This record gives sequence, structure tokens and C-alpha cells, in this order.
Amino acid sequence: MIIAVLMAGGKGKRLNSDTEKPLFKFKDKPLIEYVLKNLKNSKYIEKIVVAISPHTPETNHFLAKKSSFNNGNEKIVGFNIYNDYHNFLETPGYGYLEDLSFLLSGFEKKSKKDVLLFINADLPFVSSMIIDKVLEEYFKNDAPAMSVLVPVTVFEKHGIEPSYVFNDLVPSGVNILISQNKVQVEEELIIPKIELALNINSIDDVKLANYLFDNNLIKDITNKS
Repeated sequence: MIIAVLMAGGKGKRLNSDTEKPLFKFKDKPLIEYVLKNLKNSKYIEKIVVAISPHTPETNHFLAKKSSFNNGNEKIVGFNIYNDYHNFLETPGYGYLEDLSFLLSGFEKKSKKDVLLFINADLPFVSSMIIDKVLEEYFKNDAPAMSVLVPVTVFEKHGIEPSYVFNDLVPSGVNILISQNKVQVEEELIIPKIELALNINSIDDVKLANYLFDNNLIKDITNKS
């Protein structure tokens, strides 16, 4: 099974907002709703699980109220990796790598063969088309994992400060792993798209997103359901 794991447990301190990062609004809509929509519109994603943490209790409440979580015919069902189906999946919230290990251990208890696409809740512009392209490239290779990277030149062009750079490449916040909690050999997929570079981490990121959006330099994400 191909499962998307939407990571929605971050604190989002750099946004200087009382709103949790997944619920921070861009164009009057929470960031997490854009990511959910893009995942739902993927041709390949079969199930979507939202991973929250103790840092995002309001996101928990928001998801619990969404009707799609109570409809068995929807992709977005979420599940408790230790028991039965549930609205969401809660991680300890100690850090990204720690939460990732926790999630992999849980998924591994259910199956060692699932393909897990991890995506951060602050990536509203990663369209279903990009998601499907990443999965198509993943299945062309034999490696169990894939890391999606963006050239640092994309960040420099738009004045974005990358959080981490290695060999002139920056992690995008989109990765694929199989459902096993172990070190996995990975392929690197390099995609020079601003949509993968522009995660909403700070007020400067919000300003840039508004500029690119208002000048039709980035995909319209507000009008399509």
C-alpha cells in the first residue's frame, strides 16, 4: 500500500504566531488543508495518515472535526498504528528524526512492505502532480528509500535561507521510505522547483509566498477543491 504520512507536529516558533503551524492560514485557509487536498488528488496515494504531536493539540481538534475522518470511503482515515482505525496518529514530539523512527516502528508492526511518503504540513505548494512525479521516479529504482532535494540555487534566486545544505542541495521535506525502522539505502531525486523549496517557516516565507502567488509565479492553490 502507498501511504502518505503528513507530518503535522511542529511547533512553528519562527512564525511568531499563537496559531499552530499546521493551522497557520495562507489566503484564509490553514496550511494543512492545502497539503491534504494535494495528497487526496494524487493518483497513487491510497491512504493518508496525519501525524500530530503534543505540540499541536489544536490541530488534533481541527482534524477530529473534519467530516472526511469519519467517512470510511475517504482516503484520509488515519489510524492508530498499534490498534484500530483512528482519526490521527500522535507522535512523542521530541524531534523530526525521533518522531520518524517512532512512526516507522509503528508501521512496521502492521506491514514491512508499505511505501510511506512523508511530507511536512508547511509545504502547501507541493501539488498532486509533483507528488505523483516523485512516486513515479521512486518506482523506477530498486532502492527502498528516496530523498527529494532542491538545488541551493533555487533558494538563492528567491532569497530563501535554507535550513541545511549539503553538496549544494537542500532537503525538501518530502521523502519516501518503506515501512521498516532501519537504515535504508536511498536514491536522491533532484527537482529544481520553488514549490518544494518554499516551506512556510517564517514571516519572510509568508511574504515571499504571497508575492509569488499574487504575481502568478506559483500554482493557484486556492480555487480548486
